[in-house]
Amino acid sequence: MTRILGYIVTIATTLLVLLLIWQFRISVVLFLLSLALAAALRPLISNITDKKFTKPFALGFVYAALILSIVLFVVLVGSPLVQDLEKVSDDMVTTYEGIKTDWPQQTSMFKQAIAEQLPPSADLLKALTSSEGQTARQGFLTATQNFFSLFGYLGIIIILSLYWSADQVRFERLGLSMFPAEHHARALHIWRSMEAGVGAFLRSELAQGILAGFFLLVGYVLMGVRYPVLLTLWAVVARLAPWFGILIALVPLIILGVGSGASAAAFLPAVYTLVVLIALKFLVEPRLIHGQRYNSLSIVLFVIAMAEIFGIIGVFLAPVAAVATQILFGELYPTFAHRWAQEPLKEAINLRRRLQKVQANARRSLSSEDAILLNRTNRLLQRVREYITNQ
Repeated sequence: MTRILGYIVTIATTLLVLLLIWQFRISVVLFLLSLALAAALRPLISNITDKKFTKPFALGFVYAALILSIVLFVVLVGSPLVQDLEKVSDDMVTTYEGIKTDWPQQTSMFKQAIAEQLPPSADLLKALTSSEGQTARQGFLTATQNFFSLFGYLGIIIILSLYWSADQVRFERLGLSMFPAEHHARALHIWRSMEAGVGAFLRSELAQGILAGFFLLVGYVLMGVRYPVLLTLWAVVARLAPWFGILIALVPLIILGVGSGASAAAFLPAVYTLVVLIALKFLVEPRLIHGQRYNSLSIVLFVIAMAEIFGIIGVFLAPVAAVATQILFGELYPTFAHRWAQEPLKEAINLRRRLQKVQANARRSLSSEDAILLNRTNRLLQRVREYITNQ
């Protein structure tokens, strides 16, 4: 009877926690994204503190640089992006008028049929401005509100990540207090592994996005592409999609190439984009994440599920959640974890070899205290190696 009561309490508690997560899902998502951002920035903060600067200075410098970078991006990209959007709208109207005027005169029956079905542009504009166009206008307003709300969410994420970075140890102790004492070491190891993996993934994606944006924008401007900023942002965002991201990035360029006469020169921007994105995928990404590979199928499934639940914010959180889940399973199950342990194992072996060289070269000049310290460090690295090997 006691066991049954325990099961009932456990199930009820689990359902209650899931209900609370659902009710406050936006807050939960923002919190998780703030943890991911803090994990991505932690190596930068550690590098600054290693150079004898205080942690408050390192936090202020890194987060000030982050905020300044976002502001500069909005200032520099905002105006050209608006101009590109205006060009797109003007070209769409011109193309529509051309279809209504020229296609009825064509010999192609298909083009004639399409032109006959299209309403006049005046009627189309009247429909959008009348009461029947309320749905379209409401959708546009909703999209605009969601766009500006993203900046508010971004501010919340940055502030929460700053709190986490400033007081990481205390928050970790609070989290560990929910586990039995004998599991604290294991839980902390799993958490640190997940944090390091997610941080490396985010830094890799951010670095690839910056490189892709720079090379594509410069290339588009030099090649005279009509919407350089808009197409660059499209490609940078589209490349995040697993499997078909590169193909999605090429779609508008191919359409523009076909509309420009389908000549070889018209498809040069598409070829250039393909080369840049493939180079980033197969040459730059392995160096940034040190050869680790994440299952693309799980990322796609997470994107579909979390986009349905959380909307646009879930799309950004899904890759992070997928990577964290893979690392978690890798830590819990040794056969799955074998490949994740290779990099820490190599690092531990290299550190032990370097330490042994130091001991061999400075054996005669070492004091007794230094010799004891080196021996203890050597034994510690050996224990780390054995621990990783046995996982």
